[in-house]
Amino acid sequence: MRNLICVMLVVFLPLTLASQTQMRFKVYVGVDGDDAYITNTLESNLKRELRLLGDVDIVDFDENRDFILAVAHLSTTFKDGRKAGWVALASIFTERIPDFYFKTDCLADLKSWPVYAGNLSVGYYDIDNLDKYCVDRVGSIDKDQLTPIRKLFR
Repeated sequence: MRNLICVMLVVFLPLTLASQTQMRFKVYVGVDGDDAYITNTLESNLKRELRLLGDVDIVDFDENRDFILAVAHLSTTFKDGRKAGWVALASIFTERIPDFYFKTDCLADLKSWPVYAGNLSVGYYDIDNLDKYCVDRVGSIDKDQLTPIRKLFR
């Protein structure tokens, strides 16, 4: 009996672990704007929050990616040179359309990869609370776009 249990653990435990780690999301995070400090803060916080989801890999733009999180920001400078305490942010999370949606001969003719546009976010945010924005943004992406995909593959 003891040997049977050991054999079952050796056979089924790796299969169980492999099924839980098999689905990985490859996400490219791109941040663009006029202030280097805000760009670095947003990029590092968004990448950190996405990694904390556990099933997201951050990839470069040139690599094979499933999703793109693009963020643009614009900070305001007053006429006297002072910077405003808030920043305008716009972000979109797009999903790449899989290869099998296209005929093979049509796929080579595409100039860029088609995507499903979704989950647009626009607003003004306090510069001191950019980390809170990143947590909220990644939370909405996880809830609205990644969780339904996870449910499909369970």
